[in-house]
Amino acid sequence: MEKLEFLKNLGMNEYESKVLNTLIKLRKAEPKEISLDSGVPQNKLYAILKKFIDFGILAILPLKTKKYELINFKEFINNKIKEKENLLRELKKNSFKVEILKEKEEQGIFSLIKGQGAVMNKIAEENSKVEKEILGVQRNWHVWGEGLREMEKAVKRGVKVKQIGIVNNETIKKVNEWKKTGIEIRKFNEKFGDYPLRFSIFDGKFARITIGKPEIKKPEDYITIWTDSKSLIKLLRNQFMQMWRGCERI
Repeated sequence: MEKLEFLKNLGMNEYESKVLNTLIKLRKAEPKEISLDSGVPQNKLYAILKKFIDFGILAILPLKTKKYELINFKEFINNKIKEKENLLRELKKNSFKVEILKEKEEQGIFSLIKGQGAVMNKIAEENSKVEKEILGVQRNWHVWGEGLREMEKAVKRGVKVKQIGIVNNETIKKVNEWKKTGIEIRKFNEKFGDYPLRFSIFDGKFARITIGKPEIKKPEDYITIWTDSKSLIKLLRNQFMQMWRGCERI
């Protein structure tokens, strides 16, 4: 696993991971050096450095030119790993509660998934299980390898896939990548609004609704609602079919 990915898994955001990666490499550095090496703008850097000082992993060296030094980092990593391990134990301990809830199918289960990456993985996993139909509404047509592969496999095994989304000069290349998998695509009609609600329906059994850009700027902060609520799925499917009839073929 690469350093940046490892640091993100510990709970660091993109900029924080890049700054830490630079400090691990340089050990001691001036703010300008840290900014140049990490690519993090200086107007964002100082807040991150202050945060790391509060964490107890960064010291300011008493020199003429201010420098920062990474300290206590091994202990910090070990503590973060322990936090993750404790969280995992709690999740395992409480997993039976989820099974109890699943038995109450008529009520519907709602769960929240945070981050674009996490929901992309969940969608790819669900696409691998679908037997008959995938319906979806897109905005930016995010392209990732596993997603394309699972979608192509789904189409080859006879799954009917229909996708509606924004098609313009900025998205057309990504749209074509998805079209190559064999899915049906229609261009979103703005009579339904400026931005389409992003959602997907899998075999009429599960649905997801994602809230991201422009409402939420950072992909790591995206929120997705995942549900098996029959009433909500029916509502979304009716909305999709109405939109499908009113959208232009690609």
